[in-house]
Amino acid sequence: MSSIINLSGTSVIPARGGYIALGTLGKKVVVLSALTKQVVKLSPSDMREMDLKQICGADWCDENHSYLHPKKDVLVFDHRALATAIIRDCQTKGPFIESFERGFGVWAMADGQLVVNGTELWRPDGTVLEHGIHEGRIYSACGDVGFNKDTPEADDKDVQEILAFFGSFEWGQSLAPEMVLGWFGLSIVAGAIRRRPHLSITGAPGVGKSTVLEAMKWLTGPMGRPFTGPQTVAGYFQTLGGTPCCAIVDEFEYDPKQTNAKATVEIARLSYSLQEGDSGIVRGTPGGSSVSYRFYTPFIACGVNPPKFESADTTRWVNLEVKSRKENAKLPCEQSIQSLGPKLSRRFINRWNQYLESEVTIRQCIIDAGGDGRMSDTVGTLLAAYWVFVSSKAATKEDAEVLVEMLNIKARIALHSETDEKRCADALMSRVMLFKFMEGPALVTRSLSIAEAIQRVCDDPTNNDEVVRRLAQLGLRVSVQKGIWKVFIANSPEHQELKKLFMGTKWGQGGWSTCLRRLPGGEESTQRIGAGFGAAKVTVFDVPTELLPAGATQELLAA
Repeated sequence: MSSIINLSGTSVIPARGGYIALGTLGKKVVVLSALTKQVVKLSPSDMREMDLKQICGADWCDENHSYLHPKKDVLVFDHRALATAIIRDCQTKGPFIESFERGFGVWAMADGQLVVNGTELWRPDGTVLEHGIHEGRIYSACGDVGFNKDTPEADDKDVQEILAFFGSFEWGQSLAPEMVLGWFGLSIVAGAIRRRPHLSITGAPGVGKSTVLEAMKWLTGPMGRPFTGPQTVAGYFQTLGGTPCCAIVDEFEYDPKQTNAKATVEIARLSYSLQEGDSGIVRGTPGGSSVSYRFYTPFIACGVNPPKFESADTTRWVNLEVKSRKENAKLPCEQSIQSLGPKLSRRFINRWNQYLESEVTIRQCIIDAGGDGRMSDTVGTLLAAYWVFVSSKAATKEDAEVLVEMLNIKARIALHSETDEKRCADALMSRVMLFKFMEGPALVTRSLSIAEAIQRVCDDPTNNDEVVRRLAQLGLRVSVQKGIWKVFIANSPEHQELKKLFMGTKWGQGGWSTCLRRLPGGEESTQRIGAGFGAAKVTVFDVPTELLPAGATQELLAA
């Protein structure tokens, strides 16, 4: 490298500063400041003299973009020339992809290993990198993540201490303390993992839910974002967008007068499996460009009466219940838990490879035991993260089988089995309407649920003409097809009676046909709903076994 010599003959060290052009973003240009190592978005009006000196460095600007004023005989900073150069360089680069910027947190590099971006950019083996561009990703200078390359790793005693704290509560589910500890491990590496399970903790007032959340806040340190009460999507955008920080939400309560709990559920649903290349939520701006909000946020939330999750959410959240605090349980102080957080974090990232291997083994074991793919993604990921804390070796198949046996897998499968189609069928079958039917020699009018009306037809199809006609008016028919009892329901979302049946549910404006088609025996057909009705598109599915005549099954009836 050639040296710069001044008039006295001594070497001059070039001034620190400058910029690296990253591209354009709508009407703005994006640069990486070589001085501060920060990504900066600039509109033409932002490129004033002092602003450019702050971004690129005053000395660098004077050294590289100054000229001698012909009349005043002084050096003048030509900020217009620098602004033009920045715009030209960014236009040459093309559009800037925001997902390429990696800020505060723990990320995975191309080799599958981790890198930690905080006050330093370092890898678990102690290697320190310079903030800037690596493997096409931009690592800007950030604040402290709560631990660094010199933080000592937690020992087994530290792990048992935090497990004892989580175990000082009576839980309604097996392996609850272990899954809470596993969630903490995943919250540290949220930017590097493919799936981010969420925890919902419920229980009566005063049993210790907030104590668990307070401890989690102390453990996660700068990596945690505590919230209390109902939140808004806009608030989450500003606080969590683009960061792999975890969200710790207290007072996560259901209130029929408010919709704010939906914001937490919506962001959590998005965060569960969002990858870096995904755009996330895209919003338009007044200037005509778009802004992408990306979330890598694991949630832990507690409340006495949490909102009812949709079936898409129950598979992403693990629901735990705190029943009481154990007698004589000693709770560690804030300083003790705070001191454990950095060491436990260091232990987890040091064992990243063990986590990856354990995750595959435990997830497969859950599937082999009867769980589905989403259940293995959610519960299996939490158990794999827990295993990393208690063992320096990856979980073997035998280890995974022990964990799954302790998990009470049958109860977990039942919890995860509630699907949209089952909810839709339940909403339909539980609706109560007035029906006429023969009771002895008299024709009576009674309130029956749709399920009870279907059951009456299955029990005695020849003596329930009034029930059959009423069902047809409602858009339903029950009959035997190829020896199996079937329910036929009109597809049309404009069917007024069916809209009334589904009123108050998310199928109130239609969509029931697609959902019910997923039930056993579900298919689409063209049928008449009843006498006097024209042929129309209908959805057909098997009558639930519990509505068939006593002691009968579909197989027996078919025989």
